[in-house]
Amino acid sequence: MEFSTSRRSLLLSTAALSLTALTPGLLRAAEGSRAIVIYYSRTGTVEGLAQEIARHAKADILRLDVKVPYAEAYEDMTYGAQEEVRTNARRELSTVIPDLSGYDTVFLGSPYWWGSISVPVNTFLMDHPLAGKKVFPFIVSASSSPSGAVSRIRERCAQATVGRHFHVTQSRAGSATAALDRWVDEALK
Repeated sequence: MEFSTSRRSLLLSTAALSLTALTPGLLRAAEGSRAIVIYYSRTGTVEGLAQEIARHAKADILRLDVKVPYAEAYEDMTYGAQEEVRTNARRELSTVIPDLSGYDTVFLGSPYWWGSISVPVNTFLMDHPLAGKKVFPFIVSASSSPSGAVSRIRERCAQATVGRHFHVTQSRAGSATAALDRWVDEALK
């Protein structure tokens, strides 16, 4: 059956309108999704991994944004963010967090910041410790081991089951799709 151009345009417009009615930052996958990808990405690297995880797992995806963004230039943001990590500070999120009770699996993504997770992810976990969920962290670093970030996630998600993490360096993230997909498959077993 072929659609006329006007009917196809109407269907595409309806789909676009329904997406804009969603919680800002939340994109829905297929109905009945029991997994969600929640992440913060300042440079786009973690976001690329999050999108691949959501695609491969047919999961919903939620991007964490902050009300007051960090400076674009690394040199300008590094000292303030480093101090926030050191003092366990909070940074107010602009993302409206939906009801997470319908999800049993959470893929949680963060850049590695000075021995821990990013402040926006830490803030999210302070308010939403993901009790009773299976949590699978994915971490991007420049070169460091993700152990401090994984430890912080385990601490913040004390009543969740934290599964095996996925770690990749920023320089290798673009070529990590096959390994990432295998990790997702393992997590969903």
